[in-house]
Amino acid sequence: MSVVGSLDDLSFPDVLQIVRASKRSGTLRLQMRDGERRVRFEDGVIHDARLGPGRPSLESLLERRASGGAQAIAEARARASRTGESVTRALVESGLVSQETVDRVVGDELKASLRSAVLTEEGEFRFELEDEGVPRERALLLVEQSVMRRAVEEELERGGFAVDACGSPGQVLERARRLQREGAAFLLISDLILPDAGGKGWRGGLELVRALRSIAPATKCVLMGAIRDGNTEAEARLAGATAYLAIPDLGRARLADAGSILARFGAQVRESLLHPGASGAPDGAPRAVRAVDHLSLLRNLVGELHAEEEIEIPLLVLRLAAEYFERGVLFAVRDQQAHGTGAFGGEGHDRDSVGLDGRVRGIVLALLPGSILETACRTRAPYIGPIEPTDANGPLIEKLGTPLPQESAILPVSTGRQVFALLYGDNGTSARPLGDLRGLEIFVTQAGIALKNVSLQRRLSELAAADGAKGAHG
Repeated sequence: MSVVGSLDDLSFPDVLQIVRASKRSGTLRLQMRDGERRVRFEDGVIHDARLGPGRPSLESLLERRASGGAQAIAEARARASRTGESVTRALVESGLVSQETVDRVVGDELKASLRSAVLTEEGEFRFELEDEGVPRERALLLVEQSVMRRAVEEELERGGFAVDACGSPGQVLERARRLQREGAAFLLISDLILPDAGGKGWRGGLELVRALRSIAPATKCVLMGAIRDGNTEAEARLAGATAYLAIPDLGRARLADAGSILARFGAQVRESLLHPGASGAPDGAPRAVRAVDHLSLLRNLVGELHAEEEIEIPLLVLRLAAEYFERGVLFAVRDQQAHGTGAFGGEGHDRDSVGLDGRVRGIVLALLPGSILETACRTRAPYIGPIEPTDANGPLIEKLGTPLPQESAILPVSTGRQVFALLYGDNGTSARPLGDLRGLEIFVTQAGIALKNVSLQRRLSELAAADGAKGAHG
């Protein structure tokens, strides 16, 4: 799997920071007019790099900084030949160069060589993950709406699938029979509403799934359409579909949001193929598919985050949190108190009840010693686990309402020692495990940096205004 973008989406420093913070293994490729740069990561740590045409090698740059100079490089090469690790890794593991030195050298060299590209926002990057299995199946794609077809096709290809776009159910079945004869694995993504074989109905999607599974019974099939109800999903599954996904309604979306909405839906389609069990409940009740390709989500939101005003940053945090949790609350932290600023999920079930947002917006909770809110604020570290029914946690539990979640998460929005906010989330309704939250953790860290920058800019403006006033009086 690889994640692709351009420096229009993220600045070069943001790309490096996100890959480091994600703690993933892979190769970051930066494609520029004069050639390619590569940085090899293992668990988010730089292990090696090729710094571009005409640039010195990383080994020669590290030789100037290593204890022992050329002798250190010789020792590292000898170790690398025995262990199979890179010379850079051997230098670090032998204590001849620090990892901080490697990071600084690579960062400085790439910034220097790409300075003009960074300033003009030109160039593309690709982060090729190594800890994700590459799908072996070929994807047969039958989607009539061109913009939806393109979005799904792009996300499938980013996920490592080879995609065959088909023009009709007959073409799908023809290719499926050929692939079956060749012994090749394949799967299907199709519209639900298609003409049937007799041309007198619109249940062709269900008919196609049945026909395809008669050819290859184990084939995964995903149907998609505009109909949103549990009966449709149940009928799709009865026909043999792995999942049924309701396509997003773009009628009320802003033009500027259309691209990210389509990309997110494409990621849902891909994840329903990679992780079929996450696409719906066993009883057929509809459930949102949580996107787990964190780098793709971050690519779309980090640039928007740093461009927003202070008041919009909490909204972006809640917007991304909704991809991970069924309900969530954002608390602003001031004067040892947590102030409810907004929430999603947890809506009331009768006319007299209020939703979670109504219960928490504007409330003030004291950060009582030992509560999960106080602990996360004091340690500035994420907490994932149950909410113990203690007196300290009582005020939070009361505002959340029932059911009390089996697992919850508290993520501090902070930078340095300053905590700006606390993000709470859980899957209280379904009690599903929270899963991998690394993408959200990276984003709230970026939100903390953005809030710090806004605070500094405001302080500088205040000082400049004060100096101007003194000058005027003088």
